[in-house]
Amino acid sequence: MISFRGNKAVVAGGAGAIGLAVAQTLRQAGAEVVVFDLDPAPVPAGEGLQSLRVDVRDPGDIERAMAEACSEGADILVNAVGINPAVRIEDLEIEQWDDLQAVNLRSCFLLTRAAIPGMRRRGGGSVVLVSSCTAALGYPGLTAYGASKGGIEAFVRSAACELAADGIRVNAVAPGTVRTPMTRGLWGDPKKKLAHEMTIPLRRLAEPADVANAVAFLASGLAEFVTGVVLPVDGGLTVLQADFIDERLRTW
Repeated sequence: MISFRGNKAVVAGGAGAIGLAVAQTLRQAGAEVVVFDLDPAPVPAGEGLQSLRVDVRDPGDIERAMAEACSEGADILVNAVGINPAVRIEDLEIEQWDDLQAVNLRSCFLLTRAAIPGMRRRGGGSVVLVSSCTAALGYPGLTAYGASKGGIEAFVRSAACELAADGIRVNAVAPGTVRTPMTRGLWGDPKKKLAHEMTIPLRRLAEPADVANAVAFLASGLAEFVTGVVLPVDGGLTVLQADFIDERLRTW
């Protein structure tokens, strides 16, 4: 059993589907959880979750929120912030590119930097960032998004090496397609949903709880010797070469 009793956790993007599942999972395991989100209104009342309005594009706002939420430091930092506009390269405005990188990638740097002093004072900590299978796979229209997620994975590897001496572990999860409002255009259409599920060995889309459970593992003492890792949470999507396999050879 995983227990986070006595631990303080910050979950950025905690009002979104994946972030909220992470916040609830950590809370249910005993952590004191503070959600950072630009719009924290969706965070349900009565579940013991604190929330602060935070713009992760603003370094000053992050520093303020971290000091307010965790004056003595956080044990766990999770960044589940992300935006995903589908735009072809020639149609992508420079401002769109910059904003996406600021939200998805730069926020990982700013949040981690803000958490380091407190984690160091507490003798260590765990940082878990949310990447995506798009860091490993090509998707037309998601070039900017994939680039931001690839940057997150590179950040994880170097940050893990740099912060290991302080007892701070840095890892990431890389979800495949998760059933969230952002992906409704895929799973909301039965034909598209079935076609996509045929590319996933476990034959279903991920639920937010699948990602939250993986985050909880990486944040916990069960993973105390795990750092610098990107853990796919994709049902096998990124290990299957699906385009040419004869359907008769698929066990399902």
